[in-house]
Amino acid sequence: MKSPFALLLLLALTPTGFAADKTEQRPVVWGAMTQNKGCVIFEESHKTSGMFWGVAVTTKTIGKLTVIESQNYNLGQDVILETPENMDDLMERAQTDQIKFVKIPKKYTPELLERARAACK
Repeated sequence: MKSPFALLLLLALTPTGFAADKTEQRPVVWGAMTQNKGCVIFEESHKTSGMFWGVAVTTKTIGKLTVIESQNYNLGQDVILETPENMDDLMERAQTDQIKFVKIPKKYTPELLERARAACK
């Protein structure tokens, strides 16, 4: 008979990454939620830069939003870094121009893109 401790140890060390693959991804929506006049769908990715300092390495990761499509609105640029200043600018645009923003991950499925388009309506 196996020890209950061994069973608990086995359960504790089992990777939980399999559950994350099966979760349903949803678009993230922000900005003017009602009575919006336009919509912009972004693809979110991350940009990592690093420096080697002899014995230490420093890295910095910044989110990057790439415009996939826009409806009734021209943002003026195709790529936006997710810095606090740029995100504040997007929120200000959303309020003044009544724009809804939708964000989906870089590796999106056609179904997720359709959900993002539906969220724009």
